[in-house]
Amino acid sequence: MAASVRHLAAMEFFSGKRFRLVVLALLVGFGIHFLTGKKVSQRDFVGKWQSDRAVTPIHLAANGEWELRKDDGTLLQYGVWRYEGKQIIWSIKQGGRIIDDPNPVLSVTPAEFRLRERDGQTTVFKRLD
Repeated sequence: MAASVRHLAAMEFFSGKRFRLVVLALLVGFGIHFLTGKKVSQRDFVGKWQSDRAVTPIHLAANGEWELRKDDGTLLQYGVWRYEGKQIIWSIKQGGRIIDDPNPVLSVTPAEFRLRERDGQTTVFKRLD
């Protein structure tokens, strides 16, 4: 008898108004999450950034070039970069060869992004412009 009472109570819940409201709330929540989830693109990284590992800011250009330039305009280092497969891939010419240094992107906001270095450490870049 107790089992059939529990069965009836469960049936009432799943066929009732409360159950439909719970399902509707879940669907709306998932819909909002997927519609507002922003996809990261290369444009999100364009600008002037300060790394927590360097004194000189890095400039990431929309055309895929990067450079380290002092305030007086002296160019210290340059190369190309791209965002691909949730990584920033830095490319430089060294000793006549092109060397790629891929770094997984851990997080991105308009104010900062974080990369995982080859040694496992995290580098934080804060936007300057």
